[in-house]
Amino acid sequence: MTRYQTDDKNWGLVTRILKAAKTGIEMGSVKPHIAPIYQTVNFEYPDAEQGLAIFEGKQEGYIYTRYSNPSTDLFAHMVSVLEGAEGGLAASSGMAAISSVFMAHTQKGDHIVSSKDIYGGSRAFFVRDLAAMEREIDFVDITDINKIATKIRKNTRILYTEILGNPNLVFADIVKLGELARDHNIKLIVDNTFTPPPIAQPIEMGADIIIHSATKYLGGHGDLVGGVILGQHHDLKDVAAKLINFGGCLSPFNAWLGIRGLKTLLLRLERQCENALKLAQFLETHPAVNKVYYPGLESHPCHGLARSQLQGFGAMLSFEVKGGFETAKALIDAVRVCRFTVSLGEIDTLIIHPASTSHVSLSVEDREKIGITDSLLRLSVGIENYSDLENDFLQAFDKLNHGNSDEF
Repeated sequence: MTRYQTDDKNWGLVTRILKAAKTGIEMGSVKPHIAPIYQTVNFEYPDAEQGLAIFEGKQEGYIYTRYSNPSTDLFAHMVSVLEGAEGGLAASSGMAAISSVFMAHTQKGDHIVSSKDIYGGSRAFFVRDLAAMEREIDFVDITDINKIATKIRKNTRILYTEILGNPNLVFADIVKLGELARDHNIKLIVDNTFTPPPIAQPIEMGADIIIHSATKYLGGHGDLVGGVILGQHHDLKDVAAKLINFGGCLSPFNAWLGIRGLKTLLLRLERQCENALKLAQFLETHPAVNKVYYPGLESHPCHGLARSQLQGFGAMLSFEVKGGFETAKALIDAVRVCRFTVSLGEIDTLIIHPASTSHVSLSVEDREKIGITDSLLRLSVGIENYSDLENDFLQAFDKLNHGNSDEF
């Protein structure tokens, strides 16, 4: 993990990201405009003495790409600039980032308090793997601060949440959660995948460690798998060791794709958030829709709080269509602009039906306990022309209804 100098903080965030992409890429008299891919396993040293200094940690340098690599370090550095963090680590996936953090910051007998509204892969890791390692986990309603406080024990080490819960967009008050974590001397860890900067910078709000699935918005084009961990250097040291020992290193090529993606992140997010708000407003008024979950709507129970803590409301939304399980599936088949696929944060609009995809293994009762009804659909809104998105849903609803709006 190379420590780069921070650029001028008076610059705007887009400028700082573009300047960060140029850090440390000069090679002698050659100065490439675009950071190269360091597609190498090993690194050579001019002499044995310098090699020894690097291996002993007395001099910065590279040993082996599983440990670190100029491409992966640059990518992590750029995300740390984006998040306003002291340092960052790149990982092979979002789950590699999550698992490394929790293995580094908990041990046998420790207790974790987690939001119940989190990514299914994270929940499975907690329930199956961390529990097998004799960590205890309590899942809570992340909007009920008082109840969360009653779950914290003497052996609690971590409070964990996503800012916008998956897939029903429950909003977590990071400022109050940060205060609660500090009062109990525990770490607040936030998965910021749904709300990357400038939408939210959780470290400024009181979080200790930030996790991203770089596969999503940071990459933005659906062509890389990766993760990032951000925080203070002392919080990252043990995490780095876990990434090395468990082989969670990001490939140099995927890091390079991430560097490319970060350069346009803020421009993409601006368009995506604009499209998402318009689409949520449209869906909320359509007779085929029962309910829309989007923090930018005044109907969202945490709209005021989201307005005060976020710079924009994100590009994820969910809605319940009238007609239940079969109608929701039929709507996916009827849309033409939106694409039916898993994942999120890409430049085109993606739609999934959680009850028949990501949560199909759960019973109807278990799904409804975590707010996933048979009629719920999730959208990751892209950068298309907005009129095409709205018209796509109009034609899809009309196709389902066979032109008779009285059925809705």
